Amino acid sequence: MSSRDQLERRIRALSDEAAVRALTALVEERGLLPDAKKCPWNDAELRDALDAADVAAYASVEQADATEGELARAALEYAADLGDGEARTVSEAVDFAQEPNVRFDPVALSVTVLVVVLLQTEVVVKRDTRGRWALTIHKRAMRDAALGRVFTALLSRLSGGK
Repeated sequence: MSSRDQLERRIRALSDEAAVRALTALVEERGLLPDAKKCPWNDAELRDALDAADVAAYASVEQADATEGELARAALEYAADLGDGEARTVSEAVDFAQEPNVRFDPVALSVTVLVVVLLQTEVVVKRDTRGRWALTIHKRAMRDAALGRVFTALLSRLSGGK
């Protein structure tokens, strides 16, 4: 079994809380936490910005609302697939999240914000000319199954599985 398979299994075994801690640690390690803290939008505004066609393209109608942990785990798996250096960083974030004696001050940010900031080259959030937030997903060939799982979980989380 490859170390990548082992990391994927470790990520999938994380509790929801530990997955969110690991995602926060990863975003912080990549230097993106200041960007996440400056995000002027929230989950409700993104939910309003969803285009039904985007949701339909990634999330099935019968899919349940993704939990924060499911979304965090999908983002961690995607990040781990970006290359060996990123896989090491994800592994360290997972180790950190599982340490029982480490005091962790949770960041007052939603998992959605953390994921969108992590995926900033794939997801763009900006105000349109009417002052509403617009969510644009850069659709690449979805042979990247890990990215597809992140988009599916993100859109499910925002749309309530609808």
